[in-house]
Amino acid sequence: MEPIAQITSWISGVILFILSGFHFYWVAGGAKGKNRAIPEVKGKPAFQPGKLTTAMVGILLFLAALFPIGLRMQTPLGIFHNLLEYGTMFLSFVFLLRAVGDFKLVGFFKKIRGTDFSKYDDLYYSPLCLILSLLLFVSSL
Repeated sequence: MEPIAQITSWISGVILFILSGFHFYWVAGGAKGKNRAIPEVKGKPAFQPGKLTTAMVGILLFLAALFPIGLRMQTPLGIFHNLLEYGTMFLSFVFLLRAVGDFKLVGFFKKIRGTDFSKYDDLYYSPLCLILSLLLFVSSL
């Protein structure tokens, strides 16, 4: 399982770094894709994340990327291996929950449909979360 776990760790880490980069791009004033990243209710954004919130999500995604990558390094960034292993498993669970959704605005089982966000959530965001969940789970083995 080690070669597969090695590959899945790096793939999931790179995906998380890229997602982190999108958030920092938005914090820096970039607008591309931003209108499709927030759930909508009756044609209006369900919430308006500020720059601080967006930056925090970017930081959390960046830190999340360190878990699967750290698992595969000889010296795991000075962090105990068990913490990286269980942290990666926890992240797998978090992304599985995001894929399933809140049964209202996000995830495979959302009720609000027909918006730009819901279309992108069905095509990209929820499947990506499910794939990340699987990649992170395999990485933690």
